[in-house]
Amino acid sequence: MFQSTLLVAALAAATEIPVANFVAPPALEAMKLSPDGKHLALVVPQSEYETMLVVMDAKSLKPVGGLRSAQRRHIENVWWASDTRLVISTAEKYGSLDTPYATGHLEGVDFDGKRVRRLYGNDGEQQLGTRRKTRATETGFAYMVDPLPDMPEYAAIGLYSGKVNDPYPDLMLLNVVNGNSKQLAKAPVPSANFIVDRKGQPHFVAGTRDGWQELYQRVDEGWRLINKEAESHEELRPLHLAGDGKLYIHRLPASGPGQVELWDPASGQSEVLYQPSIAEPYGFSVSADGNKLTGVITADGRFSFEAFDKSAPEARAIAALSKSFPDALVHPIDYSRDGKTTLFRVGSDRNSGEYYLLEDGKARFLLARDEGLDPALMRPTEAISLKARDGRALHGYLTRPAGEAKAPLVVLPHGGPHGVRDYAEFDAEVQFLANRGFAVLQVNFRGSGGYGQEFATSGYGQWGGSMIDDLLDATRHVIELGHVDEKRICSYGASYGGFAALSMAVREPDLLRCAISYVGVSDLELMYSRGDISNSREGKDYLERVLGKDKALMAQYSPVNHADRIQAKVMLVHGGDDFRVPPVHAKRMKSELEKAGKTVEWLYKIDEGHGFYKREHREEFLSKLIEFLRANTGA
Repeated sequence: MFQSTLLVAALAAATEIPVANFVAPPALEAMKLSPDGKHLALVVPQSEYETMLVVMDAKSLKPVGGLRSAQRRHIENVWWASDTRLVISTAEKYGSLDTPYATGHLEGVDFDGKRVRRLYGNDGEQQLGTRRKTRATETGFAYMVDPLPDMPEYAAIGLYSGKVNDPYPDLMLLNVVNGNSKQLAKAPVPSANFIVDRKGQPHFVAGTRDGWQELYQRVDEGWRLINKEAESHEELRPLHLAGDGKLYIHRLPASGPGQVELWDPASGQSEVLYQPSIAEPYGFSVSADGNKLTGVITADGRFSFEAFDKSAPEARAIAALSKSFPDALVHPIDYSRDGKTTLFRVGSDRNSGEYYLLEDGKARFLLARDEGLDPALMRPTEAISLKARDGRALHGYLTRPAGEAKAPLVVLPHGGPHGVRDYAEFDAEVQFLANRGFAVLQVNFRGSGGYGQEFATSGYGQWGGSMIDDLLDATRHVIELGHVDEKRICSYGASYGGFAALSMAVREPDLLRCAISYVGVSDLELMYSRGDISNSREGKDYLERVLGKDKALMAQYSPVNHADRIQAKVMLVHGGDDFRVPPVHAKRMKSELEKAGKTVEWLYKIDEGHGFYKREHREEFLSKLIEFLRANTGA
């Protein structure tokens, strides 16, 4: 075993994986098991601009049907509404860094590719070579609430009318064969998340009003307010409706990661099921019969599964499988109706995902998500914790390359920045940097999600203040650990991460050798006048909440106003069609740096958006990124 471990480490250190492998599309994006356990539905990339649905026989793995996506459309998600009928939602992708933007359109298709029908939505002519049909009069936005597999021809969906004065969605019972629907209820609050039973009947709804969450219970034909965060100062986040009518909730107080409870609406009493020590749970697992939650995926450091009842068959199965996959998370995705077949996914910091079927106590391998990235050649990600300069507890992750004892370091702040956090999960960009000999530091600085409401809001108004302090403090911390070379440090990030990378270079000019801003913000005040965030009332409210209105402070925090302080070499990367952070941010930053006598590495693609989308552009960017990092760190 010892020799084998050394051999793997030596191989990882010596193997430079081609850039193309890190930007290649995955073999599949999602997989779902039919209720009868006979078929698998896969969402498979076909090109840069489209994905397709492939349905396979679960035993032979031979294709039996499918549906090609319309041009430049992506299948956002897929659900089995019955043993033979599927519903898909579509999305548009604007860049490799953005989550695909849902279009609010739903389509139904049989497992064999027949009886294709647009169930809701108005865009698109009939696609040549498909059986797609257009419903030309629908202008709202539909989203799946529950596929209702116990009701073979129906699904529960939420529906926004699209009218400016009507932000309250309807709960609809949708016929997934002919597209007919009827209203079941109307939400009493915007941004609603309905909780329904297995017949589609509403029991609870949660939504957001003026930035505060509200939870309602269905009583007769109306709604009863259960919790108003603006008054109680805690959020009751509904998770799942139990078969006996009780509600699984995540109770989030004003401070801390909260706790998971089973709440009885009849008595008002709750049973605490899980109390996180550091961070909110990453996800949850549902029982085979759908009547209860079986446990949580914890995210305090590395992922693990915490069962509510370790004697439950689902919990025992996960425990047994976990022994076969050490250092990985085993997560059930779907169960067959009879509970005899389980589709599960295995993933880790080194494994982007492998799918297996569990039948008769035996696991059968199906597919790997990324075939060109061998987990044996990837590097482990270790959790770190520290105290910031003001005493606040911070958490993050360090991924070190094989071989070098004191490697050059890339500090990689995440985008968002609010409500977003880094996890010890597979990240192709992190692995690419590690494969090229760089240690990578990821920090969940204040303002990040997952650590409670107070931690998230503590970053408001601090984009260039304490959030940057946290990144600098974490950098000093890993230097003190002795894992990295303090004379070879660079910062690199995208969107807010690009702003943070430049801000670090402004704040501590002597610390960094280089800084890379990818589609990054450089001028905070410009956020109010340019870009899509400021185009809506909700967006302006968000900016006022997280940035504030103090123009002097925004100017003080903006890297564009401090180009003369930056001693690090700077690389700016942007797309000409970036609607989120328009290219004026990069152009002004470049101009100010050049006025200050600095040389700027410049990569600009006029036909790209908020993150490079075309594969050849992403490959070119990563190649130039490594050249730039190596040139400035001697790596």
